[in-house]
Amino acid sequence: MKKSVVFGLGGALIVGFLLGGWFFGNLNTPKRPFVDSPKTVFAKTVPVVDNSSFVETAKKVTPAVVKILSTVEITQQYSPFSFGDDFFGDDFWKRFFGVPQKRRVQGLGSGFLISKDGYIVTNNHVVDKATKVEVYTYDGTRYKAKIIGKDPKTDLALIKVKGNNFPYLPLGDSSKVQVGEWVMAIGNPLGTEFSVTAGIISAKGRQLGVADYADFIQTDAAINKGNSGGPLVNLRGEVIGVNSVILTPNEGSVGIGFAIPSNIVKVIVGELKTNGKVIRGWLGVAIQDISPEDKDALGLKSTRGALISQVTPNSPADRYGLKPYDVIVSINGKKIKNSTELKVIIGATKPGTVVTLGIFREGKLITKKVKIGKLGEKGSKTEAQPSEREEVNLGMNLITLNKNIADNYNIPFSKGVLVVSVKPYSPADEAGIIRGDIIVEVNRVRVLNVSQFKRLVSRAKRRGKKAVMLKIRRIARDGSFFEILRSISLSQ
Repeated sequence: MKKSVVFGLGGALIVGFLLGGWFFGNLNTPKRPFVDSPKTVFAKTVPVVDNSSFVETAKKVTPAVVKILSTVEITQQYSPFSFGDDFFGDDFWKRFFGVPQKRRVQGLGSGFLISKDGYIVTNNHVVDKATKVEVYTYDGTRYKAKIIGKDPKTDLALIKVKGNNFPYLPLGDSSKVQVGEWVMAIGNPLGTEFSVTAGIISAKGRQLGVADYADFIQTDAAINKGNSGGPLVNLRGEVIGVNSVILTPNEGSVGIGFAIPSNIVKVIVGELKTNGKVIRGWLGVAIQDISPEDKDALGLKSTRGALISQVTPNSPADRYGLKPYDVIVSINGKKIKNSTELKVIIGATKPGTVVTLGIFREGKLITKKVKIGKLGEKGSKTEAQPSEREEVNLGMNLITLNKNIADNYNIPFSKGVLVVSVKPYSPADEAGIIRGDIIVEVNRVRVLNVSQFKRLVSRAKRRGKKAVMLKIRRIARDGSFFEILRSISLSQ
């Protein structure tokens, strides 16, 4: 009996301890609700690349791409001090008397067929000065090519091989190209034939200073030496650019390549095919981009447009009333982004065409109808461009120009204010003013001396102007001069 009682009490104690532990344990650690593992969610905006698109595009495009070998004959002057193994050999007298030596150099580039009868687009620098041009197609066939025409101003050339039923590529609409769009570059980089690289459009409308009439498309598709003249295509197999330039610190691809837009190619190829050269339109103005200071000085709402700094006498612009300080903001209703875009549009306009220019002049928007001239006609070359010392607080040392000073400095005119020196990092320096510039106007008012210049600057400050615009005459190395406009910030 006693044993059963003991066991009963022991069991009760054990059960009590267990229940107490459960109760107090749950007070401190409440039960967690069951949560299922999270589902993987993909953002709908992440682009999904179909590898088959690249494969099919490469198959479609590559047969129309060609390798171009160009032979250039260069003349090299013999040096009388180049001592070879056979100093008194056959070349002794040539070396001694400096008789020039001719040798041949071969260059490699790319191109692509644009018609079934053998017309090929490439870069001008691929075939420039070539005495012989050979083309190799994708199947290994070699052809002798004839140069139909070249255009250094866009770095484009058109050549032709004999034959028919060639595979060829269509020229797409480069205006519809979007930043971030997938593209492929095909060519012969560094001698590796018919290589394909892929990337995206990095930017549009790049100006590089290597071509007068080109607004480049930037891509990160790998481009190297030998790719020049090859096509940049979208995934539909349309050519949207001609690979032309790379920016690199080491002569290799670092993902910054540039192509000439296909819409420019269409115009240039048509001209080369018809005339063997490009006949360009001519307006007769020196133009420049608009800086933030220009915007403030002219009272503009933005920096879009092209600022006229000089009008060529007897040019179309002169005959139809365009003036320095005018800002061209549109042509035939199309808004102008910058001076390069205007130059490209005017150059592509057929001479004799009447265009409507939207112009911002002295706070008002006006329109002018102008008949475009022909680049190369008389007077058009000027468009090629653009006593005591006093220091002003814009960072320039100025003197009043007179006949004695003009003769001293060999300046072809004797009125205005001469810039003697410019302080580094000053407002004048930041505006691009240099020693030797002659200031002839401040905010459209003609300047004859330093005192007048200072009065005009002070007046602008009192009126709350953030900048003043100067008309400057700059002397070229050949003694000629051209006029430019520069705006100086008055905020210091």
